[in-house]
Amino acid sequence: MWKRLYRDLIALPYRKQERGWQHMASVGRAVPLQTNTSVAVAGERITGTLAGMRHIAQTEGLRTLWRGLTPTLAASGPSTVIYFVGYDYLRQWMGRQMRQRESMAAYEKYASLLGGCIARTSAVTAIAPLELVRTRMQSSATHDFRTVMQDVSTEVRRGGLRILWRGLVPTLWRDVPFSALYWFGYERWRELVYEPLLTPPGIDSITTTSRLAIAFCSGASSGAVAAMLTTPFDLAKTRRQIERYASPRSDVVQHKSLLRMIRYIAATEGTRGLFAGLAPRLMKVVPSCAIMISSYELGKQMLSQ
Repeated sequence: MWKRLYRDLIALPYRKQERGWQHMASVGRAVPLQTNTSVAVAGERITGTLAGMRHIAQTEGLRTLWRGLTPTLAASGPSTVIYFVGYDYLRQWMGRQMRQRESMAAYEKYASLLGGCIARTSAVTAIAPLELVRTRMQSSATHDFRTVMQDVSTEVRRGGLRILWRGLVPTLWRDVPFSALYWFGYERWRELVYEPLLTPPGIDSITTTSRLAIAFCSGASSGAVAAMLTTPFDLAKTRRQIERYASPRSDVVQHKSLLRMIRYIAATEGTRGLFAGLAPRLMKVVPSCAIMISSYELGKQMLSQ
């Protein structure tokens, strides 16, 4: 029964699209999308993240690896403030509201999940224009920040300010589920695993070192789980970007929604295809989550003293 449902609901609708992709690749108008094993670029087969970085450095220069750093740094400050401070405030406020109502007291643990969703939505929406500039710089043939800004300004004059928030919905599909899972998991890992494990017995107050270790380990563990579960959304968003920039012709883009792209990947590459690129994603997300949350907890403690 399950095989029949998979065939009728997922595989069959995309057989024609798969033939279209094969034709586009044969005439050289499509970018190869098989990222789970290797990618062919200009006749050279690249396997793995390090090999891809080496190829970029050799062909475009070492500085290319840091392309888009300026808008990234400009966005990281406001994004981090909105995200972390917003989450902390929302979690505490919703927790108090739930405790005051007897019927909602049992759901207090989900305040972190809701707070993470709202905080991430606010942060992503606020920095979407800077994220657009960063993406353009990384995908553009030029390194010139001024040139990219001129192109964006031209598009704004033609299409209005809404151009600056292009691609916001796919980004929310990727980041909001991750944040919900991350913060909910962080509170659970911290409360149930690492606080009992790393707190010395017989001590009422937690030392600064123990607090940092608890936050670091909880952030890393929760970030790993959240990154793993949301990899299909991240992969689908990347594939849609590749489709969009593969050809200037608008009829080349075949998947107008993230869910359709996920169904296409599942139908053509199987379940394993949905988790292509998981290893480099974990290499990026896990240390980032661990460092950011432990730094935030340390900053809170220092400012509260």
